[in-house]
Amino acid sequence: MKKRGSLKVTIIMVVVLSVLITAVVIDVFSINKIIATNKRQTASYRERLMDDQKISLKDEVQIVISYIEQVYKKQQEGKITEEQAKKQCADYVRNMKYSDGEGYFWIDTAEGVNIVLQGRDMEGKDRSGLVDPNGVKYVQEILNAGKKEGGGYAYYSFAKKDDGEPLPKMSYSVEFKPYNWVIGTGVWIDHIDELEKAYVEEAGKSLKNNLIQSGLILLILIILGSVFAVYFGKRLIDPIIMITHQMLLMSNSDFRKNEELEKIEKIKKHNNEVGQIADALDIMHGNIRNLMIKISETTDYLASTAQHLSANAIQSAEASDMVAESCTSVADSCTNQITSVTDTGSQTQQLVENMHSFEEAIVNTANLVKNTNESAAKGANDMNNATDMMKTIKESVESTSVVVEGLGEKLKNIDTFVDTIAGIATQTNLLSLNASIEAARAGEMGKGFAVVASEISQLAEQSNQAASSITELINDIMKQSEEAVDSMKNGAKNVMEGSEVVDEAGATFNNIHDMVLSISEQSDKMSQIVVEISNSTDSIEDNIKKIEEMSKNISDETHTVSAASEEQAASTHEVAGASEKLASNAQELQDFVSKFDF
Repeated sequence: MKKRGSLKVTIIMVVVLSVLITAVVIDVFSINKIIATNKRQTASYRERLMDDQKISLKDEVQIVISYIEQVYKKQQEGKITEEQAKKQCADYVRNMKYSDGEGYFWIDTAEGVNIVLQGRDMEGKDRSGLVDPNGVKYVQEILNAGKKEGGGYAYYSFAKKDDGEPLPKMSYSVEFKPYNWVIGTGVWIDHIDELEKAYVEEAGKSLKNNLIQSGLILLILIILGSVFAVYFGKRLIDPIIMITHQMLLMSNSDFRKNEELEKIEKIKKHNNEVGQIADALDIMHGNIRNLMIKISETTDYLASTAQHLSANAIQSAEASDMVAESCTSVADSCTNQITSVTDTGSQTQQLVENMHSFEEAIVNTANLVKNTNESAAKGANDMNNATDMMKTIKESVESTSVVVEGLGEKLKNIDTFVDTIAGIATQTNLLSLNASIEAARAGEMGKGFAVVASEISQLAEQSNQAASSITELINDIMKQSEEAVDSMKNGAKNVMEGSEVVDEAGATFNNIHDMVLSISEQSDKMSQIVVEISNSTDSIEDNIKKIEEMSKNISDETHTVSAASEEQAASTHEVAGASEKLASNAQELQDFVSKFDF
C-alpha cells in the first residue's frame, strides 16, 4: 500500500500556518494601521502647528489693525489729520515686535509700494515685483492674500539674514481700505519642519516598539497555536488514527473483534463528527461482519442446494426424456391400436352382417322345424291308416329326409358362422386386453378407455360363451339329424316291406316327432341367442367406434404430452446447466468469503 502522510502532522501544520498567517495578517494590518496613523498624526501635528502659527500671526496682525482703527477713529473725530494718523500708525507698526523681537510687521500699499519695513531702504519703494529663490512673487502673493475678505496667508522662501539660506516662511496680511494699506507679518516655519521631524522620529521609535511588541505577540501566538495544534491534533487525530486502522483491517478482510473496537465504543460518546464516524464504523463493522457470516452460511447452503438441484435437474431431464419416449411409444401404440380397432370394426361389421344372415337362417330353420313338427303330428294321427297312407308316408319320409339333410347342411353352415363368431370374440377379447394395457399406460387419460375395453372384453366373453353353447347345440342337432336321416333311410327301405313294420315305423315316427319338438325348442333358444349375439355385436360395433375415437384422442393427447415432455426435458437440461453454473458461482463466492476473517 502506498505510504501516505500523517494527518496529525497535516492538521498541526494547518493550524500553525493558520495561526501564523492570521497573526501575520493581523500584525501587518496593525503595522499598516500604525504607520497610517503615524502619518495622519504627523500631518495633523504639522497642521496643528501651522494652525497655531496662523492663529498667532492673525492675532498679531489683528492687534495692529485694532490700533490703526483706533487712530483712524481719532482721525474721523477730527482730533488728528490723516497725515498725522498715517504717520502715527506707521511709526507704531515699525516699532511693533513680538516673539522676543524676531517678529515684525510691514505695510504696503495695495499697489505694492512699501510704507513700513523696519526702517529699511525699501520703504517708499515698489516691491511688488520681488521674487523668492523659487520664483514666487511673494510680495504680490502677500498683497493678494491681504485683499481677501478677512485676510489671507502667503507662503514663500526668505533668508533670515541677507547672506543666509532662504527658509520657508508664512505670512498673514489684511487690507485696511481707508488707507489703501495691506498690513502683514510673517514667520519662518522651518522650526515646524524641525518639530515635525522630531515628532516623526518619536513616532518612528513608537512604531519600532509597536513592531517589536507585535513580533513578540506573533511569536507568542505561534507558540500557543503550535501547542494548541499539537494538543488538538492529538485529541482529534488519535481517534481518527484508531478508526483508520480499524478500516484498514476491514479493507484487508479482517472483521474480527479486537481491543480497538472497545476503544471506538468510547469514541462514539464524542459529541461531534468523529463520534458519528466511530458510531457509523461500529455499525458498519457489525453489519458487514453479520453479513459475511450470513453470506458464508448462505453460500454453503447455496452450494449444497445447487449440487442437489443440479442432480435433481439431471434426473428430471432423464425422466422427462423417458416420459417423452414413453409418450411417443404410447402414441405409436395408439396409432397401431387405431389401425387394429379399425380392422376390428370392419370385422365386427362383417360379423354383424353374418349374424343377421345367421338370424334369418335360424328363423327359416325354425319354420322348417315347425312344418316338420306339424307333419310328424299329422303322421302320428294317421298311423291307423298307415297301410293306406304308406305311399304318403314314403313321400313324407323322403321329404323329411331331404329336409333333415338340408337342416344338417344348414347346421354345418351355422357351425361355421359360430366358429367365426367365436374367433371374432376371441380376437375382440385380445384387442380389449391390449386396449386395457395401453389405457393403463396412458394413465388418467386412459381411464375411460379402460372402462370401454373392459366392457368390450365382457361382451366378447359372453359372445364366446354363447358361441360355445350354440356349437354344442348344433353338434347335438347334427347328431340327432344324422340319426333321423339314418332312421328315415331305414324307414324308406322298410316301407316297401309292408305293414309289418308299420308299428316300428310308427314308433320311429313318434321318435321323430319328439326329436323335431326338441329341435324346435333348441331352434327357439338358438334364435334368442343369435338375437343377443346380434345385439352384442351391434354394441361391440358402437364401442369399437368409440374406442377408435378415444384412441385418436389419446394419440393426439399423447403427442401433445410428448412434445410438452420434450420441452420440459429441454427446460430441465437448461435448469441443470444453470444449476451447475449456480454451483460454480456459489463455490467462487465461498472462495471469496473464505478470504474474510470474522
